[in-house]
Amino acid sequence: MQYPQANRKVIEKAKQILALDPIFLDTETTGTGPNDVVIEMGIVDAKGTVLYDSLINPGFAIPQESSAINEITDEMVEDSPAWSEAWPEIEKILRGKPVGIYNAEFDLRLMKQSHQKQGLYWNIEDKRWFCVMRLYAAFYGEWNSTRNGFRFHKLESAGRMSGIDLPNSHHAADDAKLTAALLTFIANYR
Repeated sequence: MQYPQANRKVIEKAKQILALDPIFLDTETTGTGPNDVVIEMGIVDAKGTVLYDSLINPGFAIPQESSAINEITDEMVEDSPAWSEAWPEIEKILRGKPVGIYNAEFDLRLMKQSHQKQGLYWNIEDKRWFCVMRLYAAFYGEWNSTRNGFRFHKLESAGRMSGIDLPNSHHAADDAKLTAALLTFIANYR
């Protein structure tokens, strides 16, 4: 079977989304569990221009296994703002915009957990957020019978398979740029 399947409906959806002038974000976190929080946030526009890029102090020690993946250490975040200090600027950028994320469910959950830990009220509309990982899975078209849905690909793999010359660096702004480039690739696929 030839991949990508290049689902025309997904290509059209990607074109429609790009016409709305979306922004893209990525986070790095202290881990993946229910008590973990965001320690880096990157937001870019569809052209990859950085709108926000900052480390965030979680207020507790970053687990070594997380630092091994994202290379963010306690020393690096020591003088960084707490989530509650960073949020007003982030919120201004996000408000009213369509927001693309690779694995949106994860990043959105960790942002909400960060809110909860800081005692903040989440007042951003989740319906404006879209998952580029799910779009790419439908575009690529490889079926996963175990999940009874399209197979998800890691961001780095999706970028490589699409010939995008941007690395998945596990730094939020870089990964947001790759996510934006991936949606543009889908929208412009011929």
